[in-house]
Amino acid sequence: MKSSPQELWLETIRRTRGPEHDTLVHWMISQTQCDFAVAVHAFFRSDPGQYLDVPRPLPTRPGPSDIFAQLLLNWDTGYYRSHQLAVERQDVDPRQLVRINQKVMARARGSLPFNIPRRFLDPEGGSPSQLAAHLSPDESVHLWPIYSELGLRVHKAPPGLARKLAHIRDFFFRFGVPSRAS
Repeated sequence: MKSSPQELWLETIRRTRGPEHDTLVHWMISQTQCDFAVAVHAFFRSDPGQYLDVPRPLPTRPGPSDIFAQLLLNWDTGYYRSHQLAVERQDVDPRQLVRINQKVMARARGSLPFNIPRRFLDPEGGSPSQLAAHLSPDESVHLWPIYSELGLRVHKAPPGLARKLAHIRDFFFRFGVPSRAS
């Protein structure tokens, strides 16, 4: 993964589900080449609202369950300055963005024990991700089992003939097979 393009990193983080993938997300955001869009996705995935509702100092050595803290500490040391990829709606729900911005603005300046980068609250720029088909688990037979085994969001059936047969089977199961008598 380390030598993979950032489009694959973004595609991968978008497929994570919950705390069971915190180790993978923590690894990504701990890499110096991590793109800003990946970091922003991780930031909003970490539920920043809970940290604004009940602020507490950041741990000095954040672990995989401290994604929020790791992001803020890394930002302060110069990470996430590469912004090749755009932050899209699937990375940050606009309603969540508005809600977090309102919570930040409702706080007196300097009252939080941490600083949220302004860029995280207004994530603009970058180009839409253009992941090559051979790098997409939706299209690549060799990647699908890896993503599936990791519990990342993928189709139930692998790409290719198996998926086509599964779609046909699902269609007939849903709509029934027409009887010959009719």
